[in-house]
Amino acid sequence: MNHLAVGAAIPFLIGLLFYIRARGRASLRLLVGTPAAMFACATWAVLPDLPRTFGFSGYDTTLNMNPKIDIFFWHYTINLYEGHTEAAANIAFALMLAGLFLAAWRELHCLEYGRGHGSEASQD
Repeated sequence: MNHLAVGAAIPFLIGLLFYIRARGRASLRLLVGTPAAMFACATWAVLPDLPRTFGFSGYDTTLNMNPKIDIFFWHYTINLYEGHTEAAANIAFALMLAGLFLAAWRELHCLEYGRGHGSEASQD
């Protein structure tokens, strides 16, 4: 789970900076692009673990002992310290997902109750 959290954290933090810059408003591009980028980066981060998923355990062990796999968001380095930070990574990943849902819910709430982007405001 550490690899997922580290991989997803980079696009999440970039999206968070855009969200802060827009003063708490999220465009559709941000609401769709951030989770898509998080998925892509998290997948990239766990790519060296996929051989084990498909039953190639010897290949996985050889691959994970190579420092060159740090190109997959520090995969080798995380494997060295993985047991110590597992709970923190789970919590961080859950908080990132909750943050995405809260931003989407807040944007929907603002659009429904008339605080939208100009012409998108509801007419009551």
